[in-house]
Amino acid sequence: MAQNEGAALGSGTLKYQGRKTSRANSEQRRRTILEAALRIVVRDGVRGVRHRAVAKEAQVPLSATTYYFKDISDLITDTFTLFVEMGAETFKAFWEESDDQLQKALSLLDGSSDSRDQFVDQMLELAVNYVTNQLSEHRDYLIAERAFQLECLRNENLRPIAFNHQTYLLNSLVSLFKRIGSSQSETDAQLFAAVIMQAEYEGLVQEGGLDIAPIRERLRRQIVFMFKR
Repeated sequence: MAQNEGAALGSGTLKYQGRKTSRANSEQRRRTILEAALRIVVRDGVRGVRHRAVAKEAQVPLSATTYYFKDISDLITDTFTLFVEMGAETFKAFWEESDDQLQKALSLLDGSSDSRDQFVDQMLELAVNYVTNQLSEHRDYLIAERAFQLECLRNENLRPIAFNHQTYLLNSLVSLFKRIGSSQSETDAQLFAAVIMQAEYEGLVQEGGLDIAPIRERLRRQIVFMFKR
């Protein structure tokens, strides 16, 4: 996908703000610059993104960053846009890989308490695997996500992108809870997402090995609570 065409995610289309490109090599250099900016966000936070720092990280001339992005605001906005695209692709891949397990879990439901307990166990394992996979394989993504969330409090230009990011993830969970038969799928999705995000944050700041036991208990309680409503 050419970056300047935007990406259909969440409730709208993400659009890049920087200079439009038409040649493949120009598009690749632009992508290289944005990936370098994203690495800086992970390492130094959003406020560390400066033309000179990004040019050095990307190993391109300073003139290249100022050519594609007229100011820092456009560079930061497009870096966040790339981040959201990459996150959506990762989440979609996990969802597709987990679909067989979800189908098996759903097939267990027959209205009995035993089938419900089995389903809760299956859902719990999927949720725990997701959190542990995010913390072990996508730690930089989680750090960047928190950095952009904080920057949204200062930079209103980032808020529509953040909303799109949030909506995309929530819509996927809403779809799942509807399949399960939740009577309040949107509320359940928001609560479940909040528990997962808190677990991810604790995993990021926790020293030593990750203690998954309290995270597992919270996720289980949220899943069981959903069935009681």
